[in-house]
Amino acid sequence: MEIKWIYPRWGSAHMDWKVFLNNVKEHGYNGVEIDLPLGQEKKEIVAMLTDFELDFVGQHWQTQEVDFEKHEEEYKRHLFNLAEEKPLLINSHTGRDFFSFEQNMELIKLAHEVEEETGVPIAHETHRSRFPFAAHVCKQYLHEIPSLKLTSDLSHWCCVAETLLENQQEAVGLAIKHTYHIHARVGSSQSPQVIDPRVDTYKEELSQFKSWWKAMLENAKANGRPYITIAPEYGPLPYALQHPQTQELLGDQWEINQFIRKEIEDLWD
Repeated sequence: MEIKWIYPRWGSAHMDWKVFLNNVKEHGYNGVEIDLPLGQEKKEIVAMLTDFELDFVGQHWQTQEVDFEKHEEEYKRHLFNLAEEKPLLINSHTGRDFFSFEQNMELIKLAHEVEEETGVPIAHETHRSRFPFAAHVCKQYLHEIPSLKLTSDLSHWCCVAETLLENQQEAVGLAIKHTYHIHARVGSSQSPQVIDPRVDTYKEELSQFKSWWKAMLENAKANGRPYITIAPEYGPLPYALQHPQTQELLGDQWEINQFIRKEIEDLWD
């Protein structure tokens, strides 16, 4: 089974598109993870991806509306906007943690209808503030919808639960079976991102996340998938921390993402 390496635009939005894409291409990535603006201006971005021979994962995060009916309409519009450009998949920040179970289920059903109509897989990210914001909550949805696809970033769950989820192994195991896309970031019981996973201070956290990533890869292979997409996702500010006096970032996003990629490659090889 192949790993398709995807680099996030998050943290590089200040860069010129062509500089960004060239850098990603030169370092052996298969594609990028990006949102797309509504309207025709997105065509220029998609054309550049074609020029650089890069795939892309469409990212939806924009729908923040509190009113459910307005939220649903906006969500639908963004999903179709991404799907019409035929990404490898759509990674969706779906629903809200304060919506009811039934409301979030309606949004999940809507995403499935978009997937069926367009042929573009839609995976829902295990992200704080969204419907799968915590392990024990997501487990309910996974039991209800056996076909549900996840973008697994368990750093969020660790932060919410204030543990490395050692007491929620059933929920974690179920999430691994539903993992379709991976966001590879090392979190801790107190934050969604450790300061620098390369240092021994976070040896335990790195080991735990590597164990989860390996299980996700093994599950994808066992299910006969020809490839799985992984985005190393050490984040910029405010995920990355600054020295309080010098304002210097305490971790370099690009370097740490390359470290995570190498760790997973060595793990899988």
